[in-house]
Amino acid sequence: MPILFYINAHANNDINLQLKDCQSIVEDSSRLTCYDNINQSKQQKTKSETQSYRDNQFPSLIADLDEPNVFVSYGDLDFLGNNFNAVLLGIGKKKKMNTLSFSDTNSIDFNIYGLIRSQFDVNQLDTRNNRGGALINTDFAVGGELVKSMSYWDWRFSYTHKSTHLGDEFLIDNPNYLEDRINLSYEVVRWTAHKQIKNWGFYAGLGYITRSEPSQIDKAMWQIGWQYQGDYWQGFKPIWAVDMKSWGAYDWKTNINIRAGIEISHFTDTPFQLMFEYQDGRSPYGQFYTENLTFSGITLMQTW
Repeated sequence: MPILFYINAHANNDINLQLKDCQSIVEDSSRLTCYDNINQSKQQKTKSETQSYRDNQFPSLIADLDEPNVFVSYGDLDFLGNNFNAVLLGIGKKKKMNTLSFSDTNSIDFNIYGLIRSQFDVNQLDTRNNRGGALINTDFAVGGELVKSMSYWDWRFSYTHKSTHLGDEFLIDNPNYLEDRINLSYEVVRWTAHKQIKNWGFYAGLGYITRSEPSQIDKAMWQIGWQYQGDYWQGFKPIWAVDMKSWGAYDWKTNINIRAGIEISHFTDTPFQLMFEYQDGRSPYGQFYTENLTFSGITLMQTW
């Protein structure tokens, strides 16, 4: 008992002083107990310091096309008055840069991210010289975000730059877009909140464009969605996600994206998803934001 009182009285001292205190104890068992208490104190401090990193993680939104991940989709695309086989590709990654700590239990994470998305017309894949299908459009996005997780919900505040570029083969096949070309680019600020209830996640957000080219496009946008992730069984778990967005530039028509399938934890260090995907609404790709689009196909996705 005197040993424990002695240790507690010096709990706030420098660790080197604590070690010297332990060394001065003659009895072996008491000295070992002293060392064990110091070690436990260090582990608790380390856990407290790293808790903010583990907690401040906004969930990856499975059905959100703007989420930075790696995916490939193959299916039927109804777009610009044509119906054809298409491949949709995306390469994106998010990286934590810093934790802004205000106290031992109050912190906000700062992340950066980037995403490249491309769409290919592969209807006549065997007749094209490059053997890679006709590139329709590529979207680029880069930005940063602040993320905070709390006891019952999470939020993130992001700022993103987006720009788009038409493919050469698309311009050759559609020369009218040489004159109708819109160099769409903009910066958008978003705030999104997420609530987890057991296996279900629900989220909603608002966005506002701070600068755009062309400058006259509508600024406001909103987003809601939900996703279900079941429990793993033999390395597999069911997933289902729905994302809905609207934007003034869409004439407030709602875009819906649905992904449903399985997540697989075997074979790779990071789990990946194999899903059926369905998109309907205005085109989320490039200058075609006023055009209707429907896509149905299979998607393979992984979040790095």
